[in-house]
Amino acid sequence: MMNVLTARDAQLLVFSFATEERLRQWLPFFQRQFLEPAYAVRGLALPPDPFERTRFLADPTRAVYHAYGLGRNAVWRVYGSRILWQYATWGVQGKPIRLNDDALQRGGDFVVGRDERLTLAHTGRDQADRPSPKQIIEALG
Repeated sequence: MMNVLTARDAQLLVFSFATEERLRQWLPFFQRQFLEPAYAVRGLALPPDPFERTRFLADPTRAVYHAYGLGRNAVWRVYGSRILWQYATWGVQGKPIRLNDDALQRGGDFVVGRDERLTLAHTGRDQADRPSPKQIIEALG
């Protein structure tokens, strides 16, 4: 995905409802627990700066979430079978499961072009519902 971002001179913006300090603490955790194992499993070397084309922005007031219509999920949806299965998989893999964030906040994935046109808008049904890398690359055009 990063090569695609570089080739298209694109950037990834990640908005989090966490505070800036919490987001800063989360980045090394995410790299160590998720990125490094994902690269290792594929026999790939982690790039020197895996976040080179990524900007992480704290949005504790959720202004961006509200602007994109990302409301809240029902408890049964957040802790449904897909998510519980994902948590079980992570547990078997030895990955920690952090339940201290606002799990009911809906997430989404959006691609916005330089011309400010929205080319992908995906509001997740739950935390595991994300567009495929292929859909995102197609939206980058």
